[in-house]
Amino acid sequence: MYNISQLNAAGAALGLPLRYVVAVTAMAAANAPELVSKLTCACEHSLSASEMVQFVELSRESLLKMVTTIGTPRIINSTAALMDAVPETIKERLPKTSLRCKDDYNYDAIRQRGLDLWKGVYSKQAEKLEGKIGGWYPDLLEVIQTDLYGRILSDCRILDAKSTELCTIGALFPSNVPAQLKSHVIGAGRLGASSDEIEAAKAIAKLVCIQATALRD
Repeated sequence: MYNISQLNAAGAALGLPLRYVVAVTAMAAANAPELVSKLTCACEHSLSASEMVQFVELSRESLLKMVTTIGTPRIINSTAALMDAVPETIKERLPKTSLRCKDDYNYDAIRQRGLDLWKGVYSKQAEKLEGKIGGWYPDLLEVIQTDLYGRILSDCRILDAKSTELCTIGALFPSNVPAQLKSHVIGAGRLGASSDEIEAAKAIAKLVCIQATALRD
């Protein structure tokens, strides 16, 4: 059984079920889908049915969004681990059709939405970063701003912008990318996260890294 009390202590500044969603994201980044399964089973015993539905919906959305940060293989493995551990009574209450469809895709609107989030996260550094990445490879900048920020990260129908940034912190901490982690810690603050919430996301990710290492020892 997963020791959920440690997670509750580390993530006390984050409400339920968001602290568990951040943990799932960190577990995916740490390549520890086994932990995702264990946490999901523990959540079944500690959350109400409605909270459990919310946990699964937010976790799936966070994992989808972190394709942009972690990569598809780890996201697939952790999503599978999550859903394999979800009871049928909860699965029955989840949406059965995709929220995203071709009618939803308007290039200009999606690109503008991506640029708005880009500026929200990076503020005065947005233009400088844009010039740097565009100088390396214009197509990389286009994909990041339109496809990653526009179509994926800025879609707030399930997971809002602040929560997305907190989950991004959870994904970046195990990935050992300090420059990007620093940027998104600052970005989370710009999008409304308190210093306590940011520290909680980092503490959850640190705990997950310790747990993931212990799995392999």
